[in-house]
Amino acid sequence: MNEYRTYILISLIIISISIFFIIKILNESSDLITIASLQEIPLEIENSSNDIILINEKELGPNKKININLKPNEKLLISNNTGTVIIYTFEKIYKIKLKSFEVVMENGEN
Repeated sequence: MNEYRTYILISLIIISISIFFIIKILNESSDLITIASLQEIPLEIENSSNDIILINEKELGPNKKININLKPNEKLLISNNTGTVIIYTFEKIYKIKLKSFEVVMENGEN
């Protein structure tokens, strides 16, 4: 009888640890689930230059940030760049030094 209690206790400990890790993984991936369901990619665009840049003809001041949700096949045209534009996505950080460029999300991947 004492053996069964030991096995039950060990089983409960293993199940508890498994549930803890499952909850932790789900909490960390909730942002990815939200992004996938909305089919939008949240971007944070930072103008790290000393001049104003234009994002789809809207001004973004020097050393300022803006949050934008980019839908599939939607384009962002960034122009008047004289320094570095930093684009933060969920997975990566892009530092772009082009004078004018376009940001496009195709098939939810790029």
